Amino acid sequence: MVHGDPIASLTSDGVSPTSSSPPRALWPLPTWLWVLIAVFIAKQCVAVIAFPPFSGHDEIAHLAYARILANEQRLPVLPELGAWREARREIAQTDADELLLPGDDLPSDLYPWCRFVLDWYCEPEVSSWAENPPRVVTVAGEFYPSGFVYTANHPPLAYATMAPLVWLTNRWEPMHQQAVLRLWAIPFGLVVVLAGWVLAMTLFPGDRFLATTVPLALAFQPQISYEAGLINNDIAGIAAVSVIVALIASAMRDRFRTRQAILIGVVIGLGMLTRSNTVIIVPAVVLAVVLSRGWRDWRGVISTLMKIGIPAFFLVLPWWAWMAATYGSIDGLNRIGQLQQWWNTPEGSFFGLLTDPSFVVMRFKETWGEYGWRLIHLGSGLLITLGLVTLLSLVGLVLWGVLVLRGAGLRNDPVEHPAQWQRQVVVVLVVSCVVAYAAVVQFGTAFALTQARYYFPVAAPAALLCMLGLRTVLPVRFRPWGPWAAVVGWCSLTLLLYFRYVLPFHASIALEMPWITK
Repeated sequence: MVHGDPIASLTSDGVSPTSSSPPRALWPLPTWLWVLIAVFIAKQCVAVIAFPPFSGHDEIAHLAYARILANEQRLPVLPELGAWREARREIAQTDADELLLPGDDLPSDLYPWCRFVLDWYCEPEVSSWAENPPRVVTVAGEFYPSGFVYTANHPPLAYATMAPLVWLTNRWEPMHQQAVLRLWAIPFGLVVVLAGWVLAMTLFPGDRFLATTVPLALAFQPQISYEAGLINNDIAGIAAVSVIVALIASAMRDRFRTRQAILIGVVIGLGMLTRSNTVIIVPAVVLAVVLSRGWRDWRGVISTLMKIGIPAFFLVLPWWAWMAATYGSIDGLNRIGQLQQWWNTPEGSFFGLLTDPSFVVMRFKETWGEYGWRLIHLGSGLLITLGLVTLLSLVGLVLWGVLVLRGAGLRNDPVEHPAQWQRQVVVVLVVSCVVAYAAVVQFGTAFALTQARYYFPVAAPAALLCMLGLRTVLPVRFRPWGPWAAVVGWCSLTLLLYFRYVLPFHASIALEMPWITK
């Protein structure tokens, strides 16, 4: 043990960060990680009640999907606009109930929270609407659905895991049911944290700084914590990609053994049945195989990709077939675009958005604050501080790359003298982050509501890269104190966010929605 090192007791391994050591066993978990798990669970339970009911992005639409799947044992369906308009004309002639229109509607008992929903005409303070929520709106003389289940094109696996909780709480008040289903998200957030720790331990075994700061960053990053306390399928998708990335690191170390390749394929398939944007990790997987096997070994590359691709393809094939039969595409975005054409228009061209400062700034704000519907805006001072720390980590990452390429790192520091497979893994992590951001930009070329949360699936690689950058710029004599500084910094940020932004927002919403709080 290194005497005088305050982190030795924290990590309970006693391995010097500058010593060369074999990979540690991942079980049993070190004591400090159990403490982090307990703190994370407690913090997330607070988040469940700290954010106003249904104020998270699309919570009502996600709950509507889960209710239909649990109670009717079927998938919800988006209406086809032409058929819907024709049915509406027939219904208008007979004075029939508009609930008979094609497609699935958001539950009427959730209308009091309609301000947190897309595409639902919202005047819950009007008694007539409160008793019979609107289902049709007129825009420029044309009729459109109002209050439809716009998450109906999402894959079903996450909602299937919610089904038992929906059955148990069917008779509960909506606010109580949503609280229970928010708790459902916490285990997936915990998977993200643990996957980050496994990634750090696999890539740089024995380095205390990364082994502690990477899971800390994932446990306390405000928006990852937010997703892990809402009714949503985002956090399950983030967990799936985090596991895939951890598996990639171990597979590249071992040059993709057959079982590792098949396991990665299975998790990719399950991830795509959970959240469609799991697909953003596929280019990184392909690159990992090519780098690990070597481009000259093209037979090995093809064989490994088949071992990954075949289980992934056959797992997701039934879902794609259902989507193609229902919407004529495997993502249903054509139907979404049709139903939201009156407002959901492209934000710009790919290169226009890529170089648009306001686009970049908004994505940064959404990475740290805004919270779901862009309702909670962080102060400029806090954002500048977070921006400077982020910039410092990126500078450090570039510096690490320069040191590695030149062989100029500290002689006894294995992190600055990585093996070839470790360098390749870092390249794959960088590519995964670049592809994820490019996907967010690409989405903005078709729809108005592109958001930072669409690249949250790469939270684990982003956390490792940022912590690697901070480790590089931190003087060696201060590195033992780095994890302690991270604990203080993340806890301080969390307390600041809750007491200055989240809890006041909760109070203001209570005052602004008297039809609920009365």
